Parts: sequence; structure tokens; C-alpha cells
Amino acid sequence: MNKHGTTAILAAVCLLAGCADNSKKDGCTNCDHEHPSGTAAGTAAPAPAVFVAEPPTGEATPIPEARKKLKPGDEVLLSGMVMGLKEPFVESRAVFVLGDRGTLVPCNERHSDRCKTPWDNCCDDPAAKVAGTATIQVLDDNGKVLPQTLKGANGLKELSRVVVAGKVAPNASEDAFVVNATAIHVVK
Repeated sequence: MNKHGTTAILAAVCLLAGCADNSKKDGCTNCDHEHPSGTAAGTAAPAPAVFVAEPPTGEATPIPEARKKLKPGDEVLLSGMVMGLKEPFVESRAVFVLGDRGTLVPCNERHSDRCKTPWDNCCDDPAAKVAGTATIQVLDDNGKVLPQTLKGANGLKELSRVVVAGKVAPNASEDAFVVNATAIHVVK
């Protein structure tokens, strides 16, 4: 796996989540080998009020396009799947990685792929993984990332289809595209 692509995604997650050093690399260049199963994440607390039963209205912007044209403070509507990293959730932080379906293909949707962690997109080009992912976070009333994992909240898990409305975070950039979610809809 391209070290720079993984580093950019991890930097975005760690930048605003305040997570510990999560810089371990999978080293995967294709999905022909076995991966350790499971995702390290804490137990989900009750779902934050940001989860909504109906999807936010409007036309979603593809993540690669949003990364290029939107600036901090801009409102955005994104749709995709929880994917892009082997561990797309941050333990003890309300943060996850959203992957663009027009850019990334989970490994389980590739012919004869046996990958045990198909949400890591190890078969996708590393540059596409960077361009096609966004870090989604949920803030408390004080503007701090909620201190709970979102894994399991309202059924959210790896490969969940999700629609997210929010604002581009103040310190987001094209290299570290972060969205403060105001509404998250998990497609059932």
C-alpha cells in the first residue's frame, strides 16, 4: 500500500479525533491474502441525536469533488459507505471514514476476492483512497469530538451505506477532508 495515501487518511482521522498513534500500515497491495478479522473499537454508547430516520434532502456531492471545491464552513451533503481503512472507526471518538462509491469498490464486490476486511479497500489505488474518502466526526455542544465510538450506533458498521449532512471542519483541507456531521442517516 502506498505509504503517503494511508498517511493522509490517517492524518485526517487523527487530526481532529485526537486519537493515539494509529499509523500501523497493513502493507496490502491486493486482497489475495488473509487479513486479521475484526475492527478494534470500543462499545458504542447510545446513538447521538445526529442520527436521523430519513436521509437529508438534496443532491450529494461526490467526495473527490467536495475535497477540491469546498472550504471550511461550507455546508455539504455526502453519501457513501463506511470504508477506506482497515479500522474506519476511532475507538472512544465519534469519528469514522466515509468512502465514495463512485471512486472506491469494497473488496467483497470484486470477483473472486476473499478479503476478510473488504472495507479496507486494499485493492483500490492508494491515490483513489485518499481522493475518495472523508473523515466524518460528531461534535458536542462545545465543539469537541464526542468521546464515544460511533461503531454500532444506530446500526452503523463497516460497509454501512450512509448519507451525511454537515459542514466542512475549520481545519480541513484537500489533503485532510473532515466534515462535522449535523445529520447522519444509515441506509437500512
